[in-house]
Order: sequence, then C-alpha cells, then structure tokens
Amino acid sequence: MAIAGSTRSVSRYGFLVTVACTELMRIWVDLPDDFVEQLAEKGHDLSKAALEALAIDAYRMNRISGYQLGQLLEIPSRYELDGFLKHHGVPLEYTIEDFERESATSARLWQKRQEELAAERDRRPE
Repeated sequence: MAIAGSTRSVSRYGFLVTVACTELMRIWVDLPDDFVEQLAEKGHDLSKAALEALAIDAYRMNRISGYQLGQLLEIPSRYELDGFLKHHGVPLEYTIEDFERESATSARLWQKRQEELAAERDRRPE
C-alpha cells in the first residue's frame, strides 16, 4: 500500500507452498527494502524464512501436525524437526501418553540389555 504523493523502495519476494504434492500456491509479499535485512538472518533466503514462519505459526495453532510441518519444510527426521522447533522457540508437544509410552519402551530395552549382559557373563570362561 502506498500513500499518494509518497515514494518508497519495495522489494518483491515470492515463495512456493507445496500442499500434499498435488498443487502449488504462489504467494507474493511486498516489503520495504529497509525491512528485508531485518526479517531474515544474514545469509538466509527470505522466501524460506517466510515459509518457515508461516508453517511454524500453523503448527503452533494446531492447524498442521509435526509430520506435515516436516514434509512442508523438507525436514527428513523427527530429531531434526525437534531441533528446528527448538531453534525457533517452539515448545515441544509432549503429552503424558508420550511419557508413558517412552517409559514402557525404556523399561523393555533396559530389561533386554540386562538379559544380554547376563548371557555374556554366563558365556565367559572362568
């Protein structure tokens, strides 16, 4: 938006949003040049930063899942996605069910390891 009689320099940045690999939507954003450097980290692509911000906001608002966020931003693993979210100050969604499931898995793995160690001790010559 420009005010009649005023002038300012505007840069145009576009980025593609991929939705379920079936359709593309192009979004254009007009930005004053003096804001461009402030909106993206030095040396980073502003289009990518805008896509990340849009996707992070959708994730925070529970509009997309972590899996969808990873697909949209082409983040290959949950581990890397968690790191990305941490870098952007997004708290980890961790429910009591997640804790209980991981606790059961941990107990099962610990028990299995104890059995392996006992078997190794039994096989050692005295």
